[in-house]
Amino acid sequence: MTDVFFSDPQSTTGRRKPRIALTMGDPAGIGPEVILKALAASDLTQMADITVIGDQSLLFKHYRQLSQVHTPVKSNIPLANPDELSVLDLPLDPQTTEHIKVGTGNAASGAASFQYLKTAIAETLSGAFDGIVTAPIAKSAWKAAGHIYPGQTELLAESAGVTQFGMLFAARSPHSGWILRTLLATTHIPLKQVPSALSPNLMSNKLALLIESLEKDFGVKTPRIAIAGLNPHSGEQGQLGEEEQSWLIPWLEAQRKQYPDVTLKGPIPPDTLWVQPGRAWYATGEDSVESSQVYDAYLALYHDQGLIPVKLMAFDEAINTTIGLPFIRTSPDHGVAFDIAGKGIARSNSMEAAIQLAVDLTTRRLDSKQPA
Repeated sequence: MTDVFFSDPQSTTGRRKPRIALTMGDPAGIGPEVILKALAASDLTQMADITVIGDQSLLFKHYRQLSQVHTPVKSNIPLANPDELSVLDLPLDPQTTEHIKVGTGNAASGAASFQYLKTAIAETLSGAFDGIVTAPIAKSAWKAAGHIYPGQTELLAESAGVTQFGMLFAARSPHSGWILRTLLATTHIPLKQVPSALSPNLMSNKLALLIESLEKDFGVKTPRIAIAGLNPHSGEQGQLGEEEQSWLIPWLEAQRKQYPDVTLKGPIPPDTLWVQPGRAWYATGEDSVESSQVYDAYLALYHDQGLIPVKLMAFDEAINTTIGLPFIRTSPDHGVAFDIAGKGIARSNSMEAAIQLAVDLTTRRLDSKQPA
């Protein structure tokens, strides 16, 4: 896997390899499995110095169990030997380890995954790493362990002292090579809270983060961005909802004046917003979609509005990256999958893509720090 997500990378002459912290995630889930598969099936370890953050004994436990599982040939991906990996070992006390059962998330596995991430953040902020790739955690297991966070994103932002941040999902189509980028304006909140959570100030902050990330991380200097409407048909001039007329359209007009070099299209009705991206994603040969019909990024107003299409198109390829942090953070766009943990059938595509994107983005940032 060698494709990059940004364009025209600068020369790597004289630059050290990026240093990436890779957290194990919930040790009862598929995190250890997709890590072992991703690091065995790719050349990523040649492109970056990757250190797994977690309990080495639990990593070996997964390795031994998975080595004995007989799976179909298409799923029987080689496993990296933990002895050959760089591991920052965080051994758990025996009593906690005893309660970790593969396939069942609980307070013990939640405490472990929380410790892995806290350590990765601290080490990265101290300068030991340039970026973090996080394997999936279970929010319910964190809660059972006494750690109340909506997800890893919020802990990362809190620990880094950041108040303005966003969840950006990126994926490269295996069919056409087109890159899909989707930012969520609101994230892990109930649907009924979305209209009151949205505001011109929130949208301005998210748009500023998106524009900065497109230029800084992806090399897109004059981006074209599509913004979703909130209501069916984007409110149909107030007949199906008033948010577009009362503040979203006036806000968008003001942003066009603030960013004259950025193309801002919207608010686009949510049911048609994803038609051209879908065509661009699956296009091959004569079916290719004109670049004028798709955008460099899409700004969705709430979780499912953005992630249903992302997962429909790119479930195995999509990566979640947290923008607004002082370091790079990426993560596979899937969960702990307790139901298949330990069975050897978890696919590592998204983990490989998450590591690849972290390598690409940290490379760009390291290049930008080099003397001209």
